[in-house]
Amino acid sequence: MIQKNSSKGSTAPLVAVGVLLLVALVALGVFGVGYFKARNVAEIRDEALVGAQQVAINLNNADAANLDASIANMRSSVTGDEMTTYLQTVQDSITDELRNSGSKADTEVVQAALSELNTDDRTATALVVVKVTTTQGNQYVKNQLGMRLGMVEVDGVWKAQSAEPIGNRVDLDSGTLPGTDGSAGSAPASGAPTVPGVPTSPDAVTPAPAPSEGGDTGGQ
Repeated sequence: MIQKNSSKGSTAPLVAVGVLLLVALVALGVFGVGYFKARNVAEIRDEALVGAQQVAINLNNADAANLDASIANMRSSVTGDEMTTYLQTVQDSITDELRNSGSKADTEVVQAALSELNTDDRTATALVVVKVTTTQGNQYVKNQLGMRLGMVEVDGVWKAQSAEPIGNRVDLDSGTLPGTDGSAGSAPASGAPTVPGVPTSPDAVTPAPAPSEGGDTGGQ
């Protein structure tokens, strides 16, 4: 006698397994996309913030012994007509006296955050506070400056398409470099590095510190 297996009974468990697998795959797709999107936004935010900090350093660093290289470094950090024109103006104003002054400005980031981020357009607004130490001979001056940078990603590199000060430069300290007797050299002018990378505003107020966390707007 030939026995026939019930197709209904044998396929039912397979159908159930298939349904569960489909549900699992759909869930993985939904949550997976969300996870990777969130991760992508976080990576873009980090890259934009790191880029803004480097731009702030490059725009304020300057060495009178090699001003052409300093300007070239600034140019590599900006994009667009506004910033390019400004840096050309700065370069045109360099005098032989300035080149021979022996001044040097070194910059470090004190605080930085993004206030805006658009992941679609790859643009961001960064608030950066930097400390600039300007030396000339054996004398030094330390200033603090707040900056608002309009950032945009160009060929994988974040550059500034706009830059403006947040308030005036704040004098922090000045004096004679450690290990020197103070008998030579004159103190550098207080208030600006040798070649300022950011226009100053006479109407600005004392800079407020940048917020510790920036938000994302648009493009998410």
